[in-house]
Amino acid sequence: MKNNNEIWYCVMNPTAGKRDHTKVWKEIQDKLVEQHVKYEVYFTKAKKDAESFVIGKVEDGYRKFIAIGGDGTVHEIVNGIMKQEVVASNQLTLAVIPVGTGNDWAKHHNITFDLDKLCASLKQEKTDVQDMGLASFSKNGDYKLEYFNNVAGMAYDAFVVEQLEKRTGKPNKLIYIFSVLSLLFKYKLQKASVKFDNSEKTGKFYTINVGICKYSGGGMSMVPHALHSDGLLALTLAGQLKKIDVLLNTYRFYNESLLQHPKIDSYQVKELEVTSMDDNPIALELDGEMAGHNPVRFTIVEKGLRFVKM
Repeated sequence: MKNNNEIWYCVMNPTAGKRDHTKVWKEIQDKLVEQHVKYEVYFTKAKKDAESFVIGKVEDGYRKFIAIGGDGTVHEIVNGIMKQEVVASNQLTLAVIPVGTGNDWAKHHNITFDLDKLCASLKQEKTDVQDMGLASFSKNGDYKLEYFNNVAGMAYDAFVVEQLEKRTGKPNKLIYIFSVLSLLFKYKLQKASVKFDNSEKTGKFYTINVGICKYSGGGMSMVPHALHSDGLLALTLAGQLKKIDVLLNTYRFYNESLLQHPKIDSYQVKELEVTSMDDNPIALELDGEMAGHNPVRFTIVEKGLRFVKM
């Protein structure tokens, strides 16, 4: 009788990244066979497919998963891990082979496309744990709950993601940078209330970021003070910046010096709430995926995700 608990279930997004997925999978498959790693594979077919697939496989007794894709694929699989009701989420193990256009979560954890190192870590059961963020929000009039393993963004950050999702083709780092700069002139600052730890900040915000890990948007660090297992959410608030100020300080997104800007505030909090103070809802993205809009409440699940480290 097959012991599903010993099998690594590979969940691959065939549309992730630029390479031919059949060639990528052949390279991965050959290495798994060579290293005698027991595996099965599933190729996702649609958005949110990975989440529901993982939930079903946990019910079938599988406890180990390998995400093959980018940040969106990882986000979906992580939500399957967190939303299943069979075992505690950190009793499941996630490995990641980063092949997407954006691999920001992998960058934070120094995970690369190194199949020899991956197989060694799988065999040694070399794992770590990290906290998970949980967002409750509104979408089309309904109340939603969704987890994030990396960074959540509101205001301009979510506006950029929303505009990119309307594009045809896959965004890359250069397209993302261009969009961040060009869309700036189309965006209107929104007034919001941000409540956390018995404090409240109000005003017009350029962006609101909440992080478990440091990187998003293809290497940007909007929450450079994020620590993935400290039990706290890293919060960055960018107030009413002039557009020219944003343009002149774009370099700070990439060298982790953002918090040195005098109009950028940072905090580490247990939970927070964001509500709009004008007539327009404030958009929300989670791990680079559009989610919904305010009112949003962020909380943390301490050490909720177990993952394979290199």
